[in-house]
Amino acid sequence: MERGSVSFPAAVILGLLVGAGAALGGYFVGQGFYQGRRAERYVSVKGLAERDVKADLAVWTLSFSATGADISAVSSTSERDRDLVRTFIAKSGFTDHEIEPLPTRVNDQFANLMGPPNVEAARRYVITAGFEIRTTKVDAVREASQLTGDLIRQGVVLDGRPIESDAANPAYLFTRLSDIRPAMLAQATKSARALAQQFAADSNSHLGAIRRATEGVFQVMSRDGEVPNPTEERASIEKKLRLVSTIDYYLVE
Repeated sequence: MERGSVSFPAAVILGLLVGAGAALGGYFVGQGFYQGRRAERYVSVKGLAERDVKADLAVWTLSFSATGADISAVSSTSERDRDLVRTFIAKSGFTDHEIEPLPTRVNDQFANLMGPPNVEAARRYVITAGFEIRTTKVDAVREASQLTGDLIRQGVVLDGRPIESDAANPAYLFTRLSDIRPAMLAQATKSARALAQQFAADSNSHLGAIRRATEGVFQVMSRDGEVPNPTEERASIEKKLRLVSTIDYYLVE
């Protein structure tokens, strides 16, 4: 036998060891890949929580206007209307700390005209004023807002638009969302887990840990509304809160 050569049995043994090592390495690589794929098996579900609530704050803009050709006469009419509206508000049960006077605005409709006026002289001056009521007496606001015909019969020209022209007037708000957020989040999580467990059972798997969770966004809508509508929601005392949370759960065999 020449020096440096390997006998046949030794070569066979060496080859077997190399082959076994390669096979064993391939096994561990395969297992690592398999475990990695198993770790990515998950189900994504949405949990729903809903609750009916009642508004706890009302914002009501009660504004009025007076028009005329003589600024002094228009001013007198506006002051008379202010007294009538203020008396109406007090009779409705609202106190001074719930009432804020709005700025008085005077508009001379001839001031910005270029050329011959196209506005009747009898409507040259327009004075607008009013009050904003912010109160927790939401039922009192609803009742009083249905009785404003008394003011109209006394000659008060009411302007039904709020400060924000696209908002409801009166507007009813729910301000205690932070108080019920934890309970609704727990309800949404429970709902999502029930759906995930059903999916796991149907796929012959078991539910594992949470992979990722998103709280979602609270939606406030009128109680009978199915699609969020800010104006409709603010016009309603009875409201529905909705939370949809998205949670991913791992699936294990």
